[in-house]
Amino acid sequence: MNKLDIARNNGKEQTLWQMLAPFDDLRFAVLATSEEGRPYTSLIAFTFSPDRQTVIFATPKATRKYRNIRVQPSVSILVDNRSQKPEDLSNAEAVTLTGTARPLRGGARKKEYSRIFMAKHPQLVDFINKSDTALIEMAIEEVVHVTRFQHVSTWSKGT
Repeated sequence: MNKLDIARNNGKEQTLWQMLAPFDDLRFAVLATSEEGRPYTSLIAFTFSPDRQTVIFATPKATRKYRNIRVQPSVSILVDNRSQKPEDLSNAEAVTLTGTARPLRGGARKKEYSRIFMAKHPQLVDFINKSDTALIEMAIEEVVHVTRFQHVSTWSKGT
């Protein structure tokens, strides 16, 4: 196991794979971009790349989030499994992913990521194939995983 793949929380080691596993089946997340220094959030349908180093999502090119990504590619994504029940205070998990987002222009990587995205979101096949839809990849640079409301594990690429 590589040093880059380990997160630490009070002496407990956890791999990036383990940190993201609870969120594999979730379909939606909140994307935070920046617009002239002000935060802007959007609901997105997402999936992880097979190596869990990248988040894949799509957006129409005529959106504020797409424009924001083009101007300022540093973004964060919040994924959580809350159900809006009182017991979520101790049971819900959340992960904040930060990194750099960029539209995919074409080629083998875009085809592979399109296939992966459509496998998780088959209802969005028509949307993803439109010429005015951008497929976005966000390279994960940091992960903050919160469980039981206060237990925090952090993973950073390159540390």
